[in-house]
Amino acid sequence: MKRIVGGVLMAGGGFSLYLFAAHAMYHGRDSLSGTFDWTLPLQVLGRSYPQDVLLLLGGLWGLVLGFGLVFAGGAPAGVPRARGGSIARAMLLNALLLVSTLFVAYVGAKTKQDTTLIAVFGITALLQIALGFLLLILAVFERPKGVLSLLLGAAVYLFGVAVGVLAFLWGKPAP
Repeated sequence: MKRIVGGVLMAGGGFSLYLFAAHAMYHGRDSLSGTFDWTLPLQVLGRSYPQDVLLLLGGLWGLVLGFGLVFAGGAPAGVPRARGGSIARAMLLNALLLVSTLFVAYVGAKTKQDTTLIAVFGITALLQIALGFLLLILAVFERPKGVLSLLLGAAVYLFGVAVGVLAFLWGKPAP
């Protein structure tokens, strides 16, 4: 069942990336020339904010999660599987979502989009920071520990918090 869901996620992610490329080509048609440039969709990222950024991230998330479900190794039949680390995995997922939300807000700020819409993603990132702190504390005291998820989740979470703090400190004040 996990492989079927993973395959559907991968197909949905690929379709979302296709929509992102088609959407970007439409909005970047004034930049088209006779030479092939595979970076055009990334160059026009933000012209149709937030749809294009969300299509890109949705496609990447679908492919990564689908790949993880399809190719995740399970325990052989008859071998008991160690349980644990579910809070650490939730923390890792929250940390990756935090970085994704910060990326959406970054693209909006870089392309000078509506500040209210950027603030929505900024507030969402603040909520994810608060949830991530709670999950970090719970994951540290979880038994049995998911060591790899805990280490990766803590590293990605601290990176996201650092990016958020630096963006807040170095951001331009509103006129």
